Order: sequence, then C-alpha cells, then structure tokens
Amino acid sequence: MKEIIQLSIFPFGMINCFLIKGEKKHVLVDTGVPNSEKKIIKQLKKHGIKLDDIGLILVTHGHIDHFGSAKELKDILKVPILMHNLDKEALQTGKSMLKTLKSNHKIWDIVLKPKLANDIASPCFPDIVLNGNQEYDLSIYGINGKVIHTPGHTPGSLSVVLEDGSAIIMDLASSGIFLGGIAFHSRMKHPPFHDNLEHVKNSINHILSLNTKIFYLGHGHPVSRKSLINYRDQFFK
Repeated sequence: MKEIIQLSIFPFGMINCFLIKGEKKHVLVDTGVPNSEKKIIKQLKKHGIKLDDIGLILVTHGHIDHFGSAKELKDILKVPILMHNLDKEALQTGKSMLKTLKSNHKIWDIVLKPKLANDIASPCFPDIVLNGNQEYDLSIYGINGKVIHTPGHTPGSLSVVLEDGSAIIMDLASSGIFLGGIAFHSRMKHPPFHDNLEHVKNSINHILSLNTKIFYLGHGHPVSRKSLINYRDQFFK
C-alpha cells in the first residue's frame, strides 16, 4: 500500500497537497489555495479515500497556497487542524505571513508577492498547536511517523518524517521549472521565498539525519536523497 498520495491542485505538481494513509485514520497535509476544497475532495475520492477516514488536517506553514482551503475542509471533514504556533496567525487572519518574507529572486517580488499579499482565505483557528521544537506523534492514526519543526521557509514550517524513509518537506525546496511543475522534475532549486536560509540549511540537515530517502515537495515532484544532498551542497555553501 502506498502510504503517501500526492494531490496536485494545479497540473504538473505546481501546488501539491498530500494524504498520508494510516491504519486507523488518514492525515491530509495542506489544503491548497482558496477554493481548492472541491478539487481535493474529487482527488481523494478518485483514490478511493472515504472522507470519514480522514482524522487530521496538517497545515505546514503560513502561506496561502498551503492553508487557503483549511476552513472549508475542516468544516467538511469535521477534523482538527494542526499548525505551529509561529505561523498560526496566518490561519487566524486568512492572510499569508509576509513580515519576514524574503524573495530568492526579484522576479518573485513582481509575480508572486503581490498575490500573496492580496489573496485572503476564510479565517479559522488551529486545534492543535506545536511550540518550539515540539514533535507530534502520528501513531494515534496508525501512521509510523511524526511531525517535526523545520523552520527556514517560514518560522513555523513543519515537515512529516515517516519510518519508511519518506518525508514531506513542502517548501524547504522545490523542483522543476516555474513552481516545480512543467519539466526537469528532478532538478532542485530554491522556492520563490524564504525566511532564513541558514535555518533552511539546518532543517534540511536535520531531515537528512533521520534516515530519510525520498522527499515530497509543495511545488514539484518527489526527489531522492542524493538530489537533496546535492541541492544542499550547491546552494548552501
């Protein structure tokens, strides 16, 4: 049984959410941009997932392409939302965290930053809030893995590490052309934005130290351990 299912909001993996299948309940990781709930539910049903079998929504960080449909999906699925304390303001206001946002290229200041600033999601409150480097054990859902704090892209970014070597690291990195999707899926690069590149490097090192083998991204296709190491060594000297 494949434990992680990729749910793409736009073609070619440009914006991804994920479902982690558990023996007791499943966990939905991120909710896409606003008005994505119908697309996500359609894909879940396509994969044979019953909505009643989902037990948690994990919002990995406070950018609207990741929490945009959280309120709607929470209401539909009737499950709690988990988020880190440092990013929860975004969910509560419906607006992306921009205070510490830095662009990795000036083009993103023109193309994407205004959209992040102007787009608004339906506000809601997280039910489970992690603080500092607190971890969250997923075994209560029948999933052998945990949620960990991996700051750098935003102060409160979260990742999922499973015991089988899979990891969902969302926007610690991206792959492919233009937000990850069009081509060159194994070619890794910086996402458009970051909070602190030194923290990104430290978080990648932490993820690599946990015997991880394959990495699922918020923008792009999954990449190998070798690709992530090469990315780290090339961009974080």
